Amino acid sequence: MKLSLVFPSWCGSFGIYSRVANKIAAFPPLNLAMIATLARQAGWEAQIIDAEVEQLDFPQVLRRVREFNPDLIGMTATTPFFHRVEETARQLKQHLKTPIIVGGQHVSILADKTFSDCFDYLFLGECELTLKEFLDKFSRGEPVGGVPGIMAREGGRVVRGPEAPRLADLDAAPLPARDLLRNDLYFSGTPRGRKRYTCFQMTRGCPFRCVYCANDLYGKRIRRRGLANVFQELEWIVHDLGIRHVFFIDDTLTLDRKYILDFCDEVQKRSLRFTFEGSTRANCWDEELATRLKACGRVRISFGLETAVPEILKLIQKDVALESYVAANRINNRLGIETINSVMLGLPGDTRATIKQTVDFLCRARDIHHTTYGIAIPHPGTELYRMAENGLHGLKLIERDFSKYQRHASAVMEVNGILPDELTRLQREGLRRIYSCWWRILPLIRRLGVLALPPPPAWDILRSGVASGFRKTEIQ
Repeated sequence: MKLSLVFPSWCGSFGIYSRVANKIAAFPPLNLAMIATLARQAGWEAQIIDAEVEQLDFPQVLRRVREFNPDLIGMTATTPFFHRVEETARQLKQHLKTPIIVGGQHVSILADKTFSDCFDYLFLGECELTLKEFLDKFSRGEPVGGVPGIMAREGGRVVRGPEAPRLADLDAAPLPARDLLRNDLYFSGTPRGRKRYTCFQMTRGCPFRCVYCANDLYGKRIRRRGLANVFQELEWIVHDLGIRHVFFIDDTLTLDRKYILDFCDEVQKRSLRFTFEGSTRANCWDEELATRLKACGRVRISFGLETAVPEILKLIQKDVALESYVAANRINNRLGIETINSVMLGLPGDTRATIKQTVDFLCRARDIHHTTYGIAIPHPGTELYRMAENGLHGLKLIERDFSKYQRHASAVMEVNGILPDELTRLQREGLRRIYSCWWRILPLIRRLGVLALPPPPAWDILRSGVASGFRKTEIQ
């Protein structure tokens, strides 16, 4: 049996920014690579087609799928690009009779609302413990509707199995089939030059309750891989695949201080040479951690500053004082670690005055060199989405077309009388002010090079930090 895993082209959703987005933000679909490994363990042959990184149009994708002649096609997508998956699935159905299964966070949250007629099966939740059962039953031609995590059409009706269990021991998960990816095509700009890179996950789960995150997917309990398991994969990546930069996608990389310090010990003991980046909270960062991580290859860290207004920080359940961000950025500047601070406008409780207050803070904060400035988007499954649906804290959901759920030059909520068009205007104006500060010019040029130069207005969006924002928000 054969499984063809298709990752459609998605950067086209960014219009005039699509080519730059592809160069900056194309990321390896590790979820499909994991599924490929699980399929192999079930005795299947697997193929991965990343149409984005290979810049394939649909006829080229169709040709590759036909040549492989799969028994099943698998797909995945995040919320803003689910429409791309649906379009590709419909096109495939026009030419092939192969059943299609789709999964991912958007599907797991909305379930039957995503079950279009172009899909034959949905997979909801984590699949490590139950995918083999599905594939075995599928290969024998047996009904699969009772398999945990599976939705299927059987006998003219939709059948949904019980909830898929979460994997308690992450070491039991097989390593993703990175050999099926075009590892030579994934590049990331770093403070040490443009490098081949990949994504990597050491933990699942997040104990925090930030209203803009759909953290019910992995749960509140933190699950960690053992370091022996982590370094088995890292050494394969660095030594065998020749990848020199790693993007850690853990929600809060330094949440467990001992775990990260032990990680540093192992990097140094093994003399493993690579650079890396990730994200954490500013109050989970200090000089010792920063120094140790830099010595191991850390070149960039991202913090979620979000807003400079204490009352709004409480509303979004982000309990980190502004002083923590200033202190953390100051440490990193001294050590030469590039720091990205993500900021949003259009949050619960925001007004024109509070939006200006945040920009004013950023224009005074000389220790904060780099900041993204995105519009708050209420992704399904988040408390923010529920707030907007119920009209809480000045929010009103205006747009339900998920293809427009992007943080840059697109707003889908009204907040305290500020309509989407005005939010996008305030975003542009905020970016101009933030990056007109003289002390940000040199760090910006170092980070983005020619992209930092200010000809057309379109570059304002790129200056907002799209370079770091695409991958983190769309990667899972």
